[in-house]
Amino acid sequence: MNEIDRLVADESDEGMRVDKFLLKLLPESGLRERRRLIENGLVMVNGRSCRSGLKMFPGAEVVLLEAGEMSCFVDALARVKVVKHGEGFGTVYKPEGLHSAAIAGSTESSVEECLSGIFPGQDPILANRLDFLTSGMLLVAFGVERENEFRAYEDSGTVDKIYHARVHGVPDEDFIVKNRLDTADRKRTRVLEEQAGPERWSSVRLLESCADGTALLEVRIAKGARHQIRAHLAHAGFPIIGDPIYGKDDGAERMFLHHQKIKLPGFEAVCETGWK
Repeated sequence: MNEIDRLVADESDEGMRVDKFLLKLLPESGLRERRRLIENGLVMVNGRSCRSGLKMFPGAEVVLLEAGEMSCFVDALARVKVVKHGEGFGTVYKPEGLHSAAIAGSTESSVEECLSGIFPGQDPILANRLDFLTSGMLLVAFGVERENEFRAYEDSGTVDKIYHARVHGVPDEDFIVKNRLDTADRKRTRVLEEQAGPERWSSVRLLESCADGTALLEVRIAKGARHQIRAHLAHAGFPIIGDPIYGKDDGAERMFLHHQKIKLPGFEAVCETGWK
């Protein structure tokens, strides 16, 4: 990225937050705009990215980088919607075709980059992830303590995540896929023959069968692993419609997997899908 401007802090700036200090470089900007620039990695302090609350000190060199793909970030923020805003946790809707987390060295936008703008001043932390092609809810923890609380709930098996999937084929009955997964290959998860622990199982229930030989399934997981539902359903003989890795070349306009509900002690949120 190209540099737009730079400024060195002096003694009068000591203790000032960087998001306020930026007014010297962007005098007509609003606070939210400046915070977006910071969270999108477009503001460097002494050669490193920073957070909005960083306090300035004499000699600190602040560099503003060219926005470049900033319009993509603004577009992402417009597509992300708050589903529920609780005291310690919140959930946001992520559409298909948008990254959950920021990718190092990439200019592609993500939900994670939008969180500080959606929940200003609450130290929002992305607590779970969805595949690029999966839609649905992302859980946001407000602060490290709440994030650690969620991890403990996952480890104890007290988190319930419910997905909806449209698949090729119709199962005769409800079933559970218990196979362990090998996620060493970042592109494709392998389904192994040995059994995983219950927190990695995929429990499947038939919601609707269609005349064209497809079905709508409900899939429940606890902790989950990368591509777990996609790989488990394909292994069971019911690949998700539109899945380019584990499915068929069916020409679908999207991958039909949606995170519909999450429940943990003291918090529950639902995000209905529009295609079921």
